[in-house]
Amino acid sequence: MSSIFEKFWVAAQHMVDAFIARLPALIVGIVVFLLFYILSAVVGRFIVNTTRKRRPNVGVVLARLIGAVTLLIGFLVAFSIVAPSFQAADLIKILGIGGVAIGFAFQNILQNFLAGLLLLWSEPFRVGDEIKLDAFEGEVEEIQTRATIVKTYDARRVVIPNADLFTHSVIVNTALESRRWEYDLTLKSGKPLTELKSLVLSAVNRVPGVLSQPSPEILVMDLGDTDSNTVKVRVLWWTKAARQHEMLKSYDSVLSSIREGLRSGSEKETRINRIA
Repeated sequence: MSSIFEKFWVAAQHMVDAFIARLPALIVGIVVFLLFYILSAVVGRFIVNTTRKRRPNVGVVLARLIGAVTLLIGFLVAFSIVAPSFQAADLIKILGIGGVAIGFAFQNILQNFLAGLLLLWSEPFRVGDEIKLDAFEGEVEEIQTRATIVKTYDARRVVIPNADLFTHSVIVNTALESRRWEYDLTLKSGKPLTELKSLVLSAVNRVPGVLSQPSPEILVMDLGDTDSNTVKVRVLWWTKAARQHEMLKSYDSVLSSIREGLRSGSEKETRINRIA
């Protein structure tokens, strides 16, 4: 029994002696890793501050990626100091083989991640823009590395994979300062067509927010039935506001003005006929 205890005690002493012998290297390794950690934080903060005004989302992603790479390098260097027999090249080979396996296993996730990086770099749209993809339309709340968060006009949140945004056609409603609106209108009256178009055009020009340049237009789309004196026209006008809510307000104001203008014109014609 005493011999077993002696062997255990000798082994424990060897372990303690080995730990004490490696303690300076362990301390140096920890210090080196902490230095790399501080370096990653400083570099990340510098990238975020540099890109805050122009491309804040890209800055955050780059800061995270560079910080992760810096920490990985720091870990390899620190581990090499603690264990001199360790070869960083061997770990890199293992990571390479593991990376290929992970790539096949998480192909869709990596595809969305790379698409997110390209979207953040090229910036076809930004946070706050209103976009439309297939049946989804709303305001961009957040652009993540895997998906983009869109808030629809009826206050629902849609998570769209970045691969879909990168490979499909996306309509950016707020990409430009001004936007053109249109509405098809059927006119019925005994007045000449030029007079009807003039009434509608005057009504549109009276609406606040409608731009004078480019000027509103009234285009004939269909002559309709000549016996019933109907004609189908398309009303085109431009506004500075390009968002959905402003669009609805512009439609309301323009169509209300057209209705009042045509009604006033009809009442005036009726009064003239009565006087005659």
